[in-house]
Amino acid sequence: MRKQFEERIASLALHHVTIVTAWLRIEDYPHMLASADIGVSLHLSSSGLDLPMKVVDMFGCELPVCAVNFPCLHELVKDGENGRVFDTSEQLHRQLKELLAGFPESAELKRMRANLSAFTARGWDVTWRERARDVFAS
Repeated sequence: MRKQFEERIASLALHHVTIVTAWLRIEDYPHMLASADIGVSLHLSSSGLDLPMKVVDMFGCELPVCAVNFPCLHELVKDGENGRVFDTSEQLHRQLKELLAGFPESAELKRMRANLSAFTARGWDVTWRERARDVFAS
């Protein structure tokens, strides 16, 4: 996959643009996410029904996210609680400015991280019992 991606970039023959790729070992990926202050998801669902697994990865590392809106995103990203949702580049710009104001002491990012920490502390088993077990048992 990496080779094809890099070949595609080279075939563009860009003269005033440099594209640098960062390929991580799988075990380094959560460390990279955990070192960030905020994540950005540009995932758009073609069906409107799938959720961006990259956001799940970010949430697992207690990383708040700004995510582009689509029909079922609200099932994952709770606007103002564990991240922000945007429809336009202007909204994303405004959200990033607001969230990073006073960096590194952003009260809103700190609150979102605390919400994500409480969510991840509940664990898979508890969430399964509360949300899914009865659906599959019937």
